[in-house]
Amino acid sequence: MQNSDINIKTILKEIRTRENGPAVDAMERMGMNYNRNFGVALSDLKAIANKYKPNHELAKVLRNKDIRETRILAEMIEDTNLISEKEVENIIQNINTIELAEQTTINLLEKLNFTEEKVIEWIKSEKEFVITTAFILISRIALLKKDKSDNYFIEILPYAEKHSENNSIFVRKAISRALRQIALRNEKLKSKILLTCDNIKDKNSQLANIIIEEVVPLIDF
Repeated sequence: MQNSDINIKTILKEIRTRENGPAVDAMERMGMNYNRNFGVALSDLKAIANKYKPNHELAKVLRNKDIRETRILAEMIEDTNLISEKEVENIIQNINTIELAEQTTINLLEKLNFTEEKVIEWIKSEKEFVITTAFILISRIALLKKDKSDNYFIEILPYAEKHSENNSIFVRKAISRALRQIALRNEKLKSKILLTCDNIKDKNSQLANIIIEEVVPLIDF
């Protein structure tokens, strides 16, 4: 733990030297509100993370600081061989911005095999960013996991329909992203996605229309 204490001091110093006030203001205008935020660029955070080997204890310390930068760094530095399902569940439940949903998925969730089977559970949540994160993860699985069966993706389509009228723009955009990526896998899934979009269109919902607009023109050709 002593090494983690030393590392956290060094990391916090590096974060502070890269503080960007205008970036903080821009994030707040986009609805990304953090307990504390120094506005450090993601590329700079990646450069900091690259100085460290995967370290589960350091990741826990970083996560518990509840600062935007340390929360993102935690998932960049986390040792995927040591983190537990319970810890991942706690991370998921505490995601509260679209940026954290994206970064947590890319830096951690897509690297853990057990998260692929947790997707349906997370999609059934009522929490905005749990649902959002689940659909972002699905889009990444569709892109990266070439051996996944079609049925894996077909199973999530009713939930895409269900959440298509969600009040959150982040949920609806994450659905659009997932549907587009699934459709690119093969013609069978493309047909299933177009049928799902027809069902969503039948809702005659202004909220759901964004999904139709962001999916159909890009896959129906």
